[in-house]
Amino acid sequence: MEQKVCVIGGATWDVLFTTSQADIINVHGRRTEPVLAFPYGGKVDALEVIYGFGGGAANVAVGLSYLGVEVDIITRLGRDWRGNEVIKNLRKFGVNVKNVQKDNHLKTALAFIVTAGQGHDHVAFVARGASVNLTIPSKLSEKYRWIYVTALIMPDWHKKLIRLFSYLNSRGINIFWNPGSAQLTEPTKIISLLKYVTVLDLNNDEANILLKAMKQKAEHKIPIQLKKIRSLGPELVLITAGRGGAYLYDGNKIIYQPIYGIKPVNTTGAGDAFGSGWLAGYLASGHNLKVAMQWGMLNSNSVILHPGAQKGLLSLSTLPKFRAIYDPQ
Repeated sequence: MEQKVCVIGGATWDVLFTTSQADIINVHGRRTEPVLAFPYGGKVDALEVIYGFGGGAANVAVGLSYLGVEVDIITRLGRDWRGNEVIKNLRKFGVNVKNVQKDNHLKTALAFIVTAGQGHDHVAFVARGASVNLTIPSKLSEKYRWIYVTALIMPDWHKKLIRLFSYLNSRGINIFWNPGSAQLTEPTKIISLLKYVTVLDLNNDEANILLKAMKQKAEHKIPIQLKKIRSLGPELVLITAGRGGAYLYDGNKIIYQPIYGIKPVNTTGAGDAFGSGWLAGYLASGHNLKVAMQWGMLNSNSVILHPGAQKGLLSLSTLPKFRAIYDPQ
């Protein structure tokens, strides 16, 4: 693949804590989503503790590099041992780290991820650390043909992105955007950016957060979500729906990609794996949308068979083997 990609966003050092002493309950009248609960004042034992790496930008960068894409990362780490380990891990998988920023005051972001006994329900406790000071340039080299932006938490994210997106658009550089909650709940700001976006990547809950922020009725029919959101400006809209598969709308047709017959071990990093697999497949196939959807789902489904966000990522050599087992058509 000749199209170089730059990924922007967070990188974390992760602790994955698996326990059987958690209950998934519904709190009526307070929340629409279930909660992961523990006995008040109790002591919770671990079935397993795994140390690893995560963060949207790091997950995507490693996923792309594994699938043959030349990739640089822009992220911010502390000058601490965790930051050094993150850099070692990125280098190990072939990610160019020359644009990694070092913070003199804040430490590298840390995620403590608690997984329930069934293996696929989890809650992440995140100390954002140096990520809050990430500096986004107003211009990037035209050697990049794609910029992949993940969730951002800096207070001035909109000011920085509007300058960057406008510049990239003027240079014909494609933008793949997977916004976070800080972006989705700011409707005026996010709408001002969508006209520059080549691919907007959301899950179905995030799609509804965006629609609600725009004072539109929440919509559970994904084809309607796709069309409403695409009308705001992005060229392609991706919506993933967990066990419900993934959908893409290009303005003319909807492409649906079902999941494979896999029992998840841990869903951490599934969305990032789908995004990196999608873009790698799109580039490798000469912009074939169906291939992109297949690669995204294969990569995502492989990741959820393993604990952590990066352990199960597919490579150019393992992807066809995995596909032969789970998608033999």
